[in-house]
Amino acid sequence: MSKNLKVVQTTSRVLEIICKVLMILCMVGAIASIVGVVLLSLSYIFPKLVDKIEDGSGRTVFQLIGECLIGVFVSIEGIIVSKAHKDYFAMEQKDGTPFTFEGAKAFRTLGIMNIVAPIVASIIAAIIGAIFKCWDDVRFDFSLGLGLSMILLSFVFAYGAEKEQGVEEPEKGECCCKKEGEQKCCCREDKAEEPAQIEEK
Repeated sequence: MSKNLKVVQTTSRVLEIICKVLMILCMVGAIASIVGVVLLSLSYIFPKLVDKIEDGSGRTVFQLIGECLIGVFVSIEGIIVSKAHKDYFAMEQKDGTPFTFEGAKAFRTLGIMNIVAPIVASIIAAIIGAIFKCWDDVRFDFSLGLGLSMILLSFVFAYGAEKEQGVEEPEKGECCCKKEGEQKCCCREDKAEEPAQIEEK
């Protein structure tokens, strides 16, 4: 393994761990927000408790429920995105290189996800904010630059895979190449067998 590839693999391992930690934290956040929604909803049973909550927070219980609901959906977004990143880094380590067609497609999907997921979460948060009158907690955060950069980088990975495997990236539903008139996808194992077969002949 080359020095640069070793750095890539080590970095992937570290990032996988970080994504796993972030996913767990988002799970904790989602659970805490759900518990908050349940407890605040139950507080309506005790009017005096409602008064204490509203006096202490400066917000109505209705607004606090909305804030917790926003927390639930933002946490769910974090869980989905961090898990997708964790799975990609795990796949990259298994492949041993970022230059694979499957890895390039997975990285491209991550780029699209980094654009779409924050937009969807922000729209949901805006709807909740409008219903529960808690606009102060609505944040419109988009990762357009990061997402586009990842999509562009995915094509670099695909190009690297083409150079490394000696075949062009197959279209959806198509195989990499044809061998002896049969449809068969080229892979490292196939290419590794070719020299041995030539020697035997």
